[in-house]
Amino acid sequence: MKASKYAVLSKLSNNKFRRYTGLRRDNFELIKLIIEKYEQDHKIKSGRPSTLCVEDQILMLLEYYRENRTFFHLGISYGLHESNAQRTVVKIEEILLKSGYFRLEGKKILLTDQHVQAILIDVTETLAQRPKKKGATNEQ
Repeated sequence: MKASKYAVLSKLSNNKFRRYTGLRRDNFELIKLIIEKYEQDHKIKSGRPSTLCVEDQILMLLEYYRENRTFFHLGISYGLHESNAQRTVVKIEEILLKSGYFRLEGKKILLTDQHVQAILIDVTETLAQRPKKKGATNEQ
């Protein structure tokens, strides 16, 4: 049987673990506890159980966010079909959002008198292919 990715990563130092996942171990363990508690409270009786342990499901989500990998590539890495990789990522996302621990404040929080510590803005540039104008000629 193939060893889980988490079994390999758990042997890394705290610094290297954070470099790989983007999270400290205590935050990773908090996410793990939230998901395990949710699964205990909401036992699903039908369907095939996941072949991945909870830790690997979390790692898949983190790789999806951190490395912007496609579900096809995630599926290959974890031995799943890409649709199962997508279902797993969406399931973990929904559980974490429902928990309330990882929900971002709305825009209205910026209008209150509370002190804002930091604002992050994603300004990643991507090339956009512009459509060619129809009927335009290059006559000079």
